[in-house]
Amino acid sequence: MANWTALLASAAIPLTLAPAALAQTQPLLDEAAIRSPLAAGCAGKSDATPLPVDPRTLIVPSVNSNPNGAVRFNSFFTNLHNPPAPYVNRLPARPSTCGAWRASVARGKQNLETRQYFLPFSRAQDYDKLWAVWGLSSKPADFNEQVEKRYGFYPAPFRNPYPLPGENPNTTNGGSGQLPLGLIQGKGDDGKWTGTITASCSACHDSRLGNASESGFTWGLANSANDAGLLASDLFRTSPVTWLGLALPIPWSDGRGSSDAIGLITLLPALFDMDTLQLAPSLLEYTPDTPAGGMTKAPAWFNRAFKTRQFWDGSLTSDNVHSEMAFGVATLTRDATARRALDSDFEDINNFLLSLSAPKYPGTIDRPLAEQGAVIFHQRDLWANGANVEIPRQPGNGSCASCHGVYSPRYANDTAYLPDPRLKGLPGNVTPIETIQTDPRRFNLFADPRQRRAWNSSWWAYNSLSPSWYGYPVESLIASSIRRVYRAVYDNGGPIYSPLGPNEWVEPKGYVSPPLYGAWAGGPFLHNGSVPDIWGILKPSDRPAVWKRPYSPAGIGGKNQGYDYSYASYDFAKLGWKYETLNCSSSPSVPPYQPCNGQATPDRFYSAFANSAAGYLNLAYQTPPPITDEQIRSRMSFNSNLYGDGNGGHTFTQSLTDAERLALLEYLKTL
Repeated sequence: MANWTALLASAAIPLTLAPAALAQTQPLLDEAAIRSPLAAGCAGKSDATPLPVDPRTLIVPSVNSNPNGAVRFNSFFTNLHNPPAPYVNRLPARPSTCGAWRASVARGKQNLETRQYFLPFSRAQDYDKLWAVWGLSSKPADFNEQVEKRYGFYPAPFRNPYPLPGENPNTTNGGSGQLPLGLIQGKGDDGKWTGTITASCSACHDSRLGNASESGFTWGLANSANDAGLLASDLFRTSPVTWLGLALPIPWSDGRGSSDAIGLITLLPALFDMDTLQLAPSLLEYTPDTPAGGMTKAPAWFNRAFKTRQFWDGSLTSDNVHSEMAFGVATLTRDATARRALDSDFEDINNFLLSLSAPKYPGTIDRPLAEQGAVIFHQRDLWANGANVEIPRQPGNGSCASCHGVYSPRYANDTAYLPDPRLKGLPGNVTPIETIQTDPRRFNLFADPRQRRAWNSSWWAYNSLSPSWYGYPVESLIASSIRRVYRAVYDNGGPIYSPLGPNEWVEPKGYVSPPLYGAWAGGPFLHNGSVPDIWGILKPSDRPAVWKRPYSPAGIGGKNQGYDYSYASYDFAKLGWKYETLNCSSSPSVPPYQPCNGQATPDRFYSAFANSAAGYLNLAYQTPPPITDEQIRSRMSFNSNLYGDGNGGHTFTQSLTDAERLALLEYLKTL
């Protein structure tokens, strides 16, 4: 046989195999060092090399060419840079070569590290006095570390300056102070250091697993420790000028690692002209009688290249950057033209995100067990033998892959699974709420058609790509007020006024199935971060209702414990954070306060109003800013009894055996 094989090779006779047979020659485990398709396609290539096809663009309705395929896509990509009819392509062209793309990636990274997009919360000199808000008598020597612990931030892997008292940031290159990752002084639109401090995108989207001696920094691991409500409360209290910020009706967060950032989008029509982005407050397009979405965790940036849709409900195409610009648009110091001009910055940021890859698992992997897990992941029907009869089954073969996509080269090259191997790693799937059954609060955020009609006929929806768009209308408060009347008629079901755009906010159906690259490091899990480890995802009966992560030591002065993010606090067997299970108690006298009935604070009347009204008034779900040490400690535990924080759903994995679960965990370590 060896001689026959050599003869065929020397004769250069091509050997062709049937697709299924060819697939069997492929490995079960994908051990590629670079996951990002565009980054992998350009690695080691010249600048003139054509940019590879973005595989997200392949997930369109015609992709489901095999009616009996193991994987069926239902979450399709809308290409705004080559929009479907009747829309017109008016956007600047995407990079077409590896060189142009790499240049855009570099600009995007620089934007994230140096540009201040959000509305400033504090002056630098007030930030430097946060220790007084904490109740300390002087600035501690470990001030930077205490900031990180208290607010759930991490050391910035780059120079992130702010001016210390007496320093001029524009004569000291930003100042000699160092901010954590997640805060930024940054430069304004004029290129000058601002001397003010605010949050950056990294506040929610970047973190670390492992301290500096254990692991390097990887961009895009979502922050599961940040407390946006505590940060806002403390910064507002640093100065009499900003104290009024405590009264803002903004549902920042009810604890660590999640926020209602996406819910703030519901406020946009109340503040800005939906056609021009002019600051023009009006209640005509605001829908206060819609439900609050509750808290959600940020998705992993390093999986952006594998997502066809944005947000946990898959509401928008991932080709859009307008939704990512929401906090930049909400900066009151910019005018409408400057807000719209952020487009190019965020196109570069988006390319940077598309270049990212998940971190590699740092430990030893049992390869035979991982290969068993790969087969289970792609083939095991969770509805087999009469299991899960009470849960509607999705199209496909009923496996993990039927929702989360194909990751094994063997199955990616099998046309029974994918019509094109370039679709490896792309879920392209929204699991219906009837099947996933996770907490529905976020699912209901934009269920009201008035909200979607306001969005879909606005700048946010890229309505400048409509053939009936003839330029931005006049920017004046009077003109905006008049337009609002006609727009509101359309929002409520009347005739259309402003043209529609292709970045449509689709009617919610369920929750998007996230890509699983780096999932081993991504705890806690589900859209609200209610499950501490993947074992609990695979075995629903083992999920704790109330739990807390290991804490780091307090800082100098006995203040400010944070979450410990060293390897010692991560459970590499169950793939998630180690935790201690707590008992709930509706008595505020039992510390830390963890109510069993869904209250958010010891203020029973306030909480009773907030929880009952949140289903009808999207600003009603408020958690008063934490001030006392006890309030801060109570927010460092996760309580699935709170509004929107339920840990149910994804229960079809109950049909797995423990042995199958262990094999799946080992397989996920390879992704």
